[in-house]
Amino acid sequence: MIIRVVILVFLLYAAAAVQPAVAQDRSSDLSTLRLHQKAEELYQNGHFERAFFIYVNELAAIGDKYSQYMAGYMCLHGQGMRQDPVRASAWYRLAAERGAPQFIELRDQLLESMSDAERALSDDAYINLRLKYSDLALALGHLRDERRLIESGTTGTRLNDGYPGPITVVDSRTGAPMTREEYVARIEERMQVRLDFITEHMGIEPVEATMGDRKFRLFSERVLDHLRVVDDR
Repeated sequence: MIIRVVILVFLLYAAAAVQPAVAQDRSSDLSTLRLHQKAEELYQNGHFERAFFIYVNELAAIGDKYSQYMAGYMCLHGQGMRQDPVRASAWYRLAAERGAPQFIELRDQLLESMSDAERALSDDAYINLRLKYSDLALALGHLRDERRLIESGTTGTRLNDGYPGPITVVDSRTGAPMTREEYVARIEERMQVRLDFITEHMGIEPVEATMGDRKFRLFSERVLDHLRVVDDR
């Protein structure tokens, strides 16, 4: 219990390291906190299956490191599902990807207690989780969504639909009108933050948010190839 409390406090530090890259809008912080509180209450009351569902499907799936740790913790102790140390180790490894010392220590302790065969299975499980829920995978997914948003032209509410001239859109956060070009520029600025995070993390040359489809496809394949390589042990 003490370890879990310490890690919950550490969550704020661990989450801050990559907040811009995975585009966790600041307006979502309150709803995320509420989900944490709900899951923790369910856990404390012994409703493990419901708590596990929230940790995995609503929080771990958006890159929340404490929830990825909790998914591993509950797998390790058979809370809400059958006991599975291999699956637990994969979640621990994902939780540790930002370099949080507490998560790294727990990851290493569990991996060191496993046989070579179990560690090989852990590698496979970790790669599968990494391709879905790692910071790089989530950033890449957001990039794809934003590229589709720009390509479709659906950038907001049309204020002058049916009339000639430039399309005006409404910023969903502020309600302020802007031209489509201004809104696209704002999306591309956000995309560039993600791209810079990915390229810096991988140690590769920078790329521009305005890259064409073929270059983006090749870039995506490079990111996925990187995620398929085990690099934490």
